[in-house]
Amino acid sequence: MKLRNLHIENYKMFKDFDISFVDEKDEPLPIVVLAGVNGSGKTSLLEFLKAVEAPKNISIYGQYNPFGSFNIQFIDNNEEYEVSSIEAPLNEYCFLNEEIIYLSSGIDEIQNISNEFVKTFYFFLKNHDYRPSEVMTHFYKYMKDIFDGLDLTFTYNHLDRDDNVWFINKNGKAFEIKDLSTGEKTLLSKIMYLYFKDYKNKIILIDEPELSLHPSWQNKVLKIYENFAKQNDCQIIIATHSPHIIGSAKNEYIRFLEKNEDGNISVINDIQAYGRDIEWILQQMGVADTRLPKITKRFEEIQELINNQEFNKADDELDKLEYVIGDNDKDILALRNDLAFERMDFEEDN
Repeated sequence: MKLRNLHIENYKMFKDFDISFVDEKDEPLPIVVLAGVNGSGKTSLLEFLKAVEAPKNISIYGQYNPFGSFNIQFIDNNEEYEVSSIEAPLNEYCFLNEEIIYLSSGIDEIQNISNEFVKTFYFFLKNHDYRPSEVMTHFYKYMKDIFDGLDLTFTYNHLDRDDNVWFINKNGKAFEIKDLSTGEKTLLSKIMYLYFKDYKNKIILIDEPELSLHPSWQNKVLKIYENFAKQNDCQIIIATHSPHIIGSAKNEYIRFLEKNEDGNISVINDIQAYGRDIEWILQQMGVADTRLPKITKRFEEIQELINNQEFNKADDELDKLEYVIGDNDKDILALRNDLAFERMDFEEDN
């Protein structure tokens, strides 16, 4: 199942709101990345999709409807469907309820992952007539294939007699799943959960998959979700603040939510963010300056000294600033070049 289009008449900041989940060929996208400044409705949109699936929250025959009127177009097994908040019978909501999966952002899910490891271990042991050592070899390759390119520092090692899951690090030291770092737990609780559940033909909602992940993992994690979506005929919709995830998303995947002067939300589909530098992406997300404001102010003051031909004082202030933030800073180097040229021009003129 995959979403094609969604119209929301009136829900929170969404007024007469439309968003598409298809590419330029009108084919449903495997990945949709919801981006935008804080307060632009990324999480609220996921919450709407999560809540709208539940029949108890929806007005079917004139009951109270907290979500206003809406229209959802989706495709399932090559058949196209349309669900309206007014016209849809109860069983269509039940159908949506079964097909939309919301993935929690908390690391408390790690116990569920441990349980899934155990269940999957015994599944292969029983259904494939594997020996325990063969299951270990299978898990090792399974995890390596899933996390290819992510440079994990650990891999699956074994399941002990008490059904505790053990890993091994690059130094050969074994440790239990509960001893993973927060980032590693987050990674497993999101990605391994999907693979162990083996979801097929589902819509999967993920809010802030970047939580606790190192930036180098954020750069690469979207590809893992994309591989899963394509392999399992799923559609994954992600809401994120991460410039690393946005910069790694294909342009056709990005839906940039923008709040206008009236406080309503619209969608921009043509943000060319793929491969762009982090600073550019942050600016699109409403971050005017990537430095600490007080450091930016000192740069501006030094530029003003240069403009006023107070060259010695500007040189002293640059030395002080360089001591604080370190040498080889691009903006310090630029100011030193500017200072040198301005001083040269001044001396030639005088």
